[in-house]
Formats: sequence, structure tokens, C-alpha cells
Amino acid sequence: MSEPDNSILSPTVANVLDEYLAALTSDKDVDDEAAKRLDAVLRSGKVPKPEDIDAALYPPPKGEGS
Repeated sequence: MSEPDNSILSPTVANVLDEYLAALTSDKDVDDEAAKRLDAVLRSGKVPKPEDIDAALYPPPKGEGS
């Protein structure tokens, strides 16, 4: 997976998201893939909708599409 384009984010916001991702991935109770999906949503440059956050954290099981 390629690095997100941080150019749309201020350096401060990018640093906060970097630290947040590091905290999430170091937490054994948080799935690393879910943390990466959430990070991508947060770095998109738009205010995420609750359903976008839910989809990042809880994707449908394999074999189920939406």
C-alpha cells in the first residue's frame, strides 16, 4: 500500500495522525489493518462520515459485498 498524500494536510495534522496511527498499531487490542484503513479515511482531506469510519473499523466479512 502506498503512503497517503499528506500534501492536503497541514504538517501539524499529519504529525498528529502519525502519532495516532503509532498508538493504534502498538495497541494489541486494535487490528493493524483496521488502524491503517482508519488512517486512510482520516488522511483523505475530508471530514469522515460516521459510516466511513464504521466501514474502516468493521469491514464486511470476506465474501459479503455491499
